[in-house]
Amino acid sequence: MLIVLLGLLATPLHGQFVYVVNSTGNTVSAYSIASGGALTPLASSPFSTGSLPQSGAVDPKGQFFYVVNYFDNTVSGYNIGSGGGLTPLAGSPFATGSLPDWVAVDPLAQFVYLTNYHDNTVSGYSIGSGGALMPVGGSPFATANYPARVAVDPTGQFVYVVSAIGNSIWGYTIGSGGALTPLTVSPFATGNYPVSITMDPKGQFVYVANEGDDTVSGYSVGSGGVLTPVKNSPFAAGSAPYSVAVDPTDQFAYVTNSSNNTVSGYSIGSGGVLTSVAGSPFAAGNSPRSVGVDPTGKFVYVVNTNSATVSGYSIGCGGVLTQLAGSPFAESGGTPDAIAITPLVPFAAFTAQLEIESELSSFQLSGSLTLGPNTNGISPVTEKLTLKIGNFSTTIPGGSFKKTKSGTFVFSGTINSVRLNVKVVPLSGNRFTLNVKGVGVNLGSLTNPVTIVLTIGIDSGTTTVAKDKN
Repeated sequence: MLIVLLGLLATPLHGQFVYVVNSTGNTVSAYSIASGGALTPLASSPFSTGSLPQSGAVDPKGQFFYVVNYFDNTVSGYNIGSGGGLTPLAGSPFATGSLPDWVAVDPLAQFVYLTNYHDNTVSGYSIGSGGALMPVGGSPFATANYPARVAVDPTGQFVYVVSAIGNSIWGYTIGSGGALTPLTVSPFATGNYPVSITMDPKGQFVYVANEGDDTVSGYSVGSGGVLTPVKNSPFAAGSAPYSVAVDPTDQFAYVTNSSNNTVSGYSIGSGGVLTSVAGSPFAAGNSPRSVGVDPTGKFVYVVNTNSATVSGYSIGCGGVLTQLAGSPFAESGGTPDAIAITPLVPFAAFTAQLEIESELSSFQLSGSLTLGPNTNGISPVTEKLTLKIGNFSTTIPGGSFKKTKSGTFVFSGTINSVRLNVKVVPLSGNRFTLNVKGVGVNLGSLTNPVTIVLTIGIDSGTTTVAKDKN
């Protein structure tokens, strides 16, 4: 029997917010997301940045927001307040290389990586107390000519950088203290003029938008981070695809087509193959650039650079996009170029114990959680529940739970060949206990660190722990 003890997780609590980086206005506009997906500007928005900001990234705990300033050679850091407002961090802005272009945060909120377009380097930083950035040992790291975008894989093991001029992806392993070591088999070939890169939430696939040949390249992630083109890759896109994003359920990918003002939607099939969804492509504003999917998997947002708007869509059956009421939403902070969305509303606390019976291909997880003060509460009867244990993930759709007379939420059924019995028991003070038994999956091969993610509706908790054998 294998026993895994999960530590206490306590993170700042926020609602759901969208941040739009405006390059010509040198600002960041902030919006709250209403229940129906509509965007409402914060009263204090927009917020000042450095000169010609290019992109921004929210850390996975929803504490900090980082923006790279192209002409200043800096990265600005902000604390995210409970109402979504941005307050500059102590010591911000922080020095970068020459012409920083894109920024990403690792999934454990330990490191920040950004590309320096003129230096042909990647800068790495550790996130210190209060969000301050400190260069990691050996930074900056050499990379391809004119690095355009950077992505960190969801397991926190690899970093990938696309070279727009070199038509390639450069891969790195993340070592002790955040240092980057090039993969010996890197670089990997792309299409013509790749300008955007993203990974699916499970870290199984990489997708790249190739602006020069109107395609999207797909890759499977193998042992050691090696990328192998998926079947039928590259896939046709619209004119001048500029940005690509994958929804949190790993079912759909969305690509902005900057020259014909559309968004292409794809379903992600077996092996990462992309197939156009019904009705794709969907109309957007003028020169759509960055695209983001909200962490609940309900909405897609696209910044339209030349029309200074943000288009919002609901994700329907089969990944079909439908414009939200009130969309597109006006952007008054300048020329919008990039978008970032805060993570799910974090639990105030999350503890659990996991028992694994390798011989029986089963596991049992028991624990407790406390919702944060900004929560709207949870309703397992109507909301989906997702549990991730290492590389295993299961989602129980909304409407699957039943509520007993005692108030306990229960589910019993089979999802993707795994038999699940789940109980969520309400206590006082927004506290709940959780019990999950799964049969039909062997988790005995899990290696350190083990990441556990529990999401119910828009409330979520994440922790990473070491395994102890009993």
